[in-house]
Amino acid sequence: MIEGDIANEGQSIKLLLEHIIVGAEFDSSGHRSSCHPETRLNISRNIQAWMHNLAREYKILWLSGPAGVGKSAILQTIAEAEAASPTSILGATFFFSRPNERNDPQCVFITIAYQLSMKYPAYRKYIVELLTFNPAMVKKSMQEQFKAFIVQPFAIKELLARSHDTALILLDGLDECEGDDAQREIILLISKFALQYPTSPLIWLIASRPESHIQDTFSLDAVRLSYGRMEVDVDSDEGRHDVEKYLRDNFADIRKQHRRSIPSSLQQWPSESDFTAIATRSSGLFIFPSTLIRFIGDEDYADPISRLKIVLDVIKSTTLSPGGKNPFATLDALYTRILSEIPPDVSQTTLSLLEFGVGGGRAYGALRRLHSVIEIPEPEDAFEDHLYAFHASFYDYLSSPSRSGTFYIWTPEIVRRLVHRSIDILLESHSVEMSDVDATRINLS
Repeated sequence: MIEGDIANEGQSIKLLLEHIIVGAEFDSSGHRSSCHPETRLNISRNIQAWMHNLAREYKILWLSGPAGVGKSAILQTIAEAEAASPTSILGATFFFSRPNERNDPQCVFITIAYQLSMKYPAYRKYIVELLTFNPAMVKKSMQEQFKAFIVQPFAIKELLARSHDTALILLDGLDECEGDDAQREIILLISKFALQYPTSPLIWLIASRPESHIQDTFSLDAVRLSYGRMEVDVDSDEGRHDVEKYLRDNFADIRKQHRRSIPSSLQQWPSESDFTAIATRSSGLFIFPSTLIRFIGDEDYADPISRLKIVLDVIKSTTLSPGGKNPFATLDALYTRILSEIPPDVSQTTLSLLEFGVGGGRAYGALRRLHSVIEIPEPEDAFEDHLYAFHASFYDYLSSPSRSGTFYIWTPEIVRRLVHRSIDILLESHSVEMSDVDATRINLS
């Protein structure tokens, strides 16, 4: 009996593991930044207060704000702090990412179930029994998975009722989940659960951009009583203060790391006027200062003074729309300047890599000027690792012809090369004699 139980547990957990999205949890090995020390303190404290208040008015907290204000960093910081606490209530985390292909809605609640089974023995026992008798559950609809993985154990069976007052499930970047309908369904499933089972120990922290379909869903009568909302505002007093601290600390680090490139006779670098220009144009968006800091401090150049001048030239040449309502204008200009430094003879290769990849030494030669916007794996890891954009706004920029211009990644030439390569792969994998398709026949560089 004991050996059978162990075998069933192993098979069930293995089945879950085969269908999770690797890298979605907060402590995965993929790049994910937390808040800079001593920044975003007020909003982090407010979230923590909600999390640990047993008399909370609602079971769902929606953290909203435009791209680049630091929502993911806030949730990463929350998750790290909670996981390190001796009285942690952290149950599971899911960080969506469209560029990094962590966006399949079919795998969301399977991934959450796997994490919960690793933390709560009673839940793990339930999952083992469920998948032993119904292994096809991992192939069911998201609605059926939610019933099986969430409603039944936490509401009907009340597995954690005696041992845990609260278990937090954190979802970051919901707007990057594939499909507007799937995003709406996730909100509807969670809100219905929260209202129908108010004594459940589960609470939900959800972060997303305030896209119209997400706002409309949260505004529905069936949803609006289930949640509270916190907004990360653009160009708020706290945002400007935090960006300035981030910049001052990082400029100080760059000066230390590149002390041979910045003469000691230059007592203040950058000058206060240059610092103010950068801080002002950041508009409270952390994505701009974080990108330019990587750009200025790039070890491949080791010339922060010249790189700073490039950033200042970008700022001076960028005109905001009336009222300063386009906080991405300077970021787009910086992306354009970074991509403009790619030598013409490898530019098409670079854009091909950003969209669908090429192999070998050509790849590293084409990408060497993009370390400030793309995390590039080491050659020994390139077989398994993807190119990771530090922020989704870079791919938003590349996929918008009005923003990226000549760097738009779906040009006819790139599409033609993609189609040709796809045909090559089909021809390589197909055997006329055997009338089958075998991926091992594909020639990989």
